[in-house]
Amino acid sequence: MLCLIQAQNELHDADDLRVYCERLETAHLPQARSVLNSLAHCVSSVPLQAAYCLCREMRHKVDRAISENQFDAVHIEHIRAAHFLSSETHVPHVFDSVDCITSLYEQFSREKPSLFGRWTSRIEYRRMRSYEPTEASKFDRVIVTSQRDKEELLKLDPRLRIDVISNGVDTEYFHAAEDLPETANIVFSGKMSYYANESAAASLYDEIMPLIRAREPEATLTIAGSSPSKRVRQYGLARGIEVTGYVSDIRVPIRKARVAVCPVSVGAGVQNKVLEAMAMGKPVVATSKACQALSAKNGEDLLIADEPKAFADAVVRVLHDDELALKLGQNGRKYVENNHSWDENARLLEEVYHKAIASMSERGRGERAPT
Repeated sequence: MLCLIQAQNELHDADDLRVYCERLETAHLPQARSVLNSLAHCVSSVPLQAAYCLCREMRHKVDRAISENQFDAVHIEHIRAAHFLSSETHVPHVFDSVDCITSLYEQFSREKPSLFGRWTSRIEYRRMRSYEPTEASKFDRVIVTSQRDKEELLKLDPRLRIDVISNGVDTEYFHAAEDLPETANIVFSGKMSYYANESAAASLYDEIMPLIRAREPEATLTIAGSSPSKRVRQYGLARGIEVTGYVSDIRVPIRKARVAVCPVSVGAGVQNKVLEAMAMGKPVVATSKACQALSAKNGEDLLIADEPKAFADAVVRVLHDDELALKLGQNGRKYVENNHSWDENARLLEEVYHKAIASMSERGRGERAPT
């Protein structure tokens, strides 16, 4: 495994990963270097998402690892790392796109509240619309987490060979609690520097929580996740609102909550925060955007609502109705067990590697690659 690190705590994270790898190497990318990368590409055709992670040390280590080892396949994660693989690589290679980033920035260009945010997102969208399919086309196979993301990528380039492998959940780690908490605590988790989560936290604080407290004055809110922006941190000054920042074990704030919520209005792929809460047997209230990649049933496995009043009504129902809360928690857990197993996802991933190997082999013989 080769990975970039920027902060000291990431060295500790890398050490935790070593037990799973025959060898793990890191390349240091100082944040100042990332800023310079972005400034240098302000007027180029390279999206800032990609420019941010340009790193000669990483590119050198990737090239060296491939030249010194006989790998069955190379797996590259995210559009930020796609450029680390040389176009001359003669090893089967897979691009784990995760989401369609072009689609994400198209949403940002419409939804960000500030004119500057929409303008910069529009520029990034236009660059990504060309860059993403060009980079993806260099790989033998492409992986995304949802059918919707596959469709969005195929709009950009119908020739891409794309497989869908959903996100999984460690159901032993995210185990269900035995009892239903009596508190009226609501939890929203995620990386809070990410715009989609920051925007969701703002909607929760400004629009949804006042409606909930009008009917349940004792309701409290926990916003749990790393790197909260200044805007989100200020929410923690209000009565009954806790903003935790980074937590070493995300299960702790989820476990103490009565209901988990995900009011995101923009996004792509699978929302892991939803799956983790469901795996822990928590009733979940989420927007249709948060559930677009799931086959979970509204009213059975979770509750789906989009408008602030409907969302608040759904949360209050769960706060007041023990039978409903227990049903949603139990059904949500079963849904995750049946549809987001890591064992099944690993099997699908192995199939993708075999497809990539076959693609390179058949391309070398001038035959048609498998679809």
